[in-house]
Amino acid sequence: MNTVLSDKKVLEMKTQGVQYARRVITHRQKFQTTPDKLFPLLCPTTEYDWMEGWHCELIYSQSSYQEYNAIFKTNYFNMDETWVVSHFEPNRIIEFVRVAEHVSVKVDARITDNLDGTCEGNWIIYVTALTPEGNEMLKQMKPENEPIGILIDALDHYVKYDTIKSLPDGVFNKK
Repeated sequence: MNTVLSDKKVLEMKTQGVQYARRVITHRQKFQTTPDKLFPLLCPTTEYDWMEGWHCELIYSQSSYQEYNAIFKTNYFNMDETWVVSHFEPNRIIEFVRVAEHVSVKVDARITDNLDGTCEGNWIIYVTALTPEGNEMLKQMKPENEPIGILIDALDHYVKYDTIKSLPDGVFNKK
């Protein structure tokens, strides 16, 4: 197989170096509930129940809930984004790919049953710049201000108390 053209392109890309930054954010949380009760809350439709200010436009979902290949739009942290569910295993795994003008965000969420009435959620979030402006956005991100902890705390609050916890200003653009 002749790979001269692709080899040349790879060498060119390696010589040029990485143009766009990537940030990886992780979060782990133990919940006082079982996966079958927690997992359905990781859905654009049910997030209305526990996330203050949440709003989305459901573009496609046969069930109107989380499912493989569901697509929805949000204005999240003042960025218009399109979300696609890229992997889905009920009560275990949900992955989203979110694309905005300047960044792409891949969210991998795994729920593990602790077999004692509790479960653990593990999130890995890959934020990748798509433009020079995205690089600047990633440069400005501070670990202590990562929003995933705020949202997971709100989810935990809902699981414990069945009430919505107030979120800091600016999480959602409340147009």
